[in-house]
Parts: sequence; structure tokens; C-alpha cells
Amino acid sequence: MLCSGAALRYNTTALLLRRGAARAAQQNLNGRARAYTSVSTLPEEYRSIRDMVRSFADTELVPNAAQWDREHVFPADQVKAIGEMGLMGVSVPEEYGGAGMDYMAYAIAIEELSRGCASTGVIASVNNSLYCGPVAQFGTDEQKETWLTPYASGSQIGCFGLSEPGNGSDAGAASTTAVLEGEEYVLNGSKAWITNAHEASAAIVFATTDKSLKHKGISAFIVPCDAPGFSVGKKEEKLGIRASSTANLNFEDVRVPKKGGGQTGSESRGELTSPSSF
Repeated sequence: MLCSGAALRYNTTALLLRRGAARAAQQNLNGRARAYTSVSTLPEEYRSIRDMVRSFADTELVPNAAQWDREHVFPADQVKAIGEMGLMGVSVPEEYGGAGMDYMAYAIAIEELSRGCASTGVIASVNNSLYCGPVAQFGTDEQKETWLTPYASGSQIGCFGLSEPGNGSDAGAASTTAVLEGEEYVLNGSKAWITNAHEASAAIVFATTDKSLKHKGISAFIVPCDAPGFSVGKKEEKLGIRASSTANLNFEDVRVPKKGGGQTGSESRGELTSPSSF
């Protein structure tokens, strides 16, 4: 468990760095972007982010990573801490609980977390890129308030359901279906090898809504993990990164509201969410 003094120090530093990284990102957008060939060429704001996350990793992750991996222990306290530092929603706007930084800052942060503990890096990267990313880009304002803010702030964790036992990550071949019944979609099927499955509170799930449209008949849904009919399979035995859970997601007549709750974007644009996430 992190002591309160350490957490306060990291959080105060993170707040100051967010402001600096935001300025650096704006400079890039204003046409002053450049290629960085080494850490020494990075703007000071980015080097400060690297130093902060590296210090956290050395202190809180490195001493524990091997034990977490051996015992399959989810690093709950550390994940909470990096959420408070703004690292569970690095590029998400601050109004939705994120840090409001850019992808350069995100890449640096994930690299340093992963250096300290590969599992922690994976947990954070899935929540950032594969869960928060699609909701931030395609979700409605209402969806963002409910399904983005708690996840970008790190108080909850999300996962991403694309791969299937028979189809791999081919979104156009999704056998999971979503059938519209009145004002709800009814989901049936399963997703495989899902990171954060056992810790997640919500999942982005790809399902076929219209087979006649082929890949354009795929939609993405935000599904709460406590929804009736939603179940999580046993944890997969892996060769490494075992502090991060990997398991199947199973859907048996899981109902998702047509408006305000589940679907991200429109049916005809569902297939666009996954490539942009990757």
C-alpha cells in the first residue's frame, strides 16, 4: 500500500506536469512538432513526466512485480495511485476525468510503467487506449459522463471485447450478435483473451447487428459487467504478465439500452471504432 505522503507527492507533481505537457502538445499542434531521436531531445515537460513515472515505477512497481506475477496478484493499490496521477486516462480531456495530455506523454508513461511491471503497463494501456479511447471519440456526452469519467480517473477499470474463440481479432467476422428488441439490444456470444476481464466494471463489446451489411453491420456497445447474463470465465494460465487477468467474456441475453447506455456511434460506423483504438 502507498503511504499518503508518497501519493500526495506524486499527485501534486502529476498536476503540474499535466499543465506543462498540455502546453507542449499545443505547440505541436501549432506546427512546431519535431521528431525526437532521444530522451535528451524531448521538451522538458516530457522529460519531467518520464522522471516522475520512472520514480514511481522504481519505488512502487519494481520491488513487487515478480511476486505479483508469481502469485497472480492484481496491483490494486498501485493502479489506484496511477489513476490519481492521471495515467489511466492520459489523453482524455480533464473535464472527463483524464489528464488532458497528448499521445507523446501517454507513450512515455506507459513505457516507464511497463519497465517497472509489465502487468501494470498492460492494465493501464488497455484502459487508456482500448476502453477510454473509443468512448472519448465516439461516445455521446451522456455516455462520457457515465462510462468515461470514472474510468479515465482510475476509480474504475474498463476492458475491450473484440477477439472471439473462432475469429481472433477479425471484427468483420464477429459471431457475437446484438438483436434490437424494442428499446434494447440483446447480446449473445462470447469474447476471448480479454485483458482486465476480472477487474473491469464495463466492457466495450463488438457485435453483429446486421449480417447482410458484413463488416459495416458491426456495432460497438458499452456493457456493464454486472449486467444480468454477463459472466466472466476463468483466468487464463499465461507465461507472463500474470498480475493482469485474461479471460473470456460471455453474454447470454444481455440487454443494453438503445439510447443513453450502450451503443457507441451509429450502427453503420461500429466497425470504425476498433481500428482507431489500435
